[in-house]
Amino acid sequence: MWRLLWVFVPVAAHADMSECMNIADQNKKNYCMASYSGSAAFCDKIKSYEYRTQCMRMVIAKQRESAYQTPKLPKKEPTK
Repeated sequence: MWRLLWVFVPVAAHADMSECMNIADQNKKNYCMASYSGSAAFCDKIKSYEYRTQCMRMVIAKQRESAYQTPKLPKKEPTK
């Protein structure tokens, strides 16, 4: 069941944060807001336990991705 949910979650991604405001379902709206902000505060507002857990995992993955990325240094040209 969980694998099936993880497959369909990226399909729920929205074009921009303003579209999140137009979603009537509060759980989906908060998930959308969390996906843009990268903040678990929106995940805490989700009433469905499974959906909230999925949201938290997504936020943690995003935070880890941004925290552990190493910047690419410009290549130094060899001196002659």
